[in-house]
Amino acid sequence: MQDCELLTTIHRASRDAGEAFGALSHFVVKASDHLRAGEIAEGNGLLARVLDDFSHLACFLSDVTRSSAFRAGGGQEEINEIEKEALQMGELLQTASEALKNRDWIFLADLLEYEFSQKLESWQGLVTGLSTAAEADAIGTMAPVK
Repeated sequence: MQDCELLTTIHRASRDAGEAFGALSHFVVKASDHLRAGEIAEGNGLLARVLDDFSHLACFLSDVTRSSAFRAGGGQEEINEIEKEALQMGELLQTASEALKNRDWIFLADLLEYEFSQKLESWQGLVTGLSTAAEADAIGTMAPVK
């Protein structure tokens, strides 16, 4: 696969991942609503699914940022931003884990609604930027038309 083809694939996959982060934000708020309503099993079940999906998306982003075609295209700014966001998300997940362990459902609900959903929206913006960078790099690597 040529760099241009790979970057085009990264562009499409990143665009779709951006939409997925937006959907996850919606489900995080739903999980928060369940926790506030005392529907702990439902809230925790939905949260577990969200975290599983987030884990898959984070792995995808990690793979993209390690891609030689993407790195060669000059996506270092996006890579740095993703790494920074990943550290912040790790801290947020640690706080959520402590709230789960302490069975502090209201704090967990607040954390999900006000911080985690906002962080997912930040990730959505990052992935959109990644998609745009991959698209620009793909266009820049296309062979001239004769």
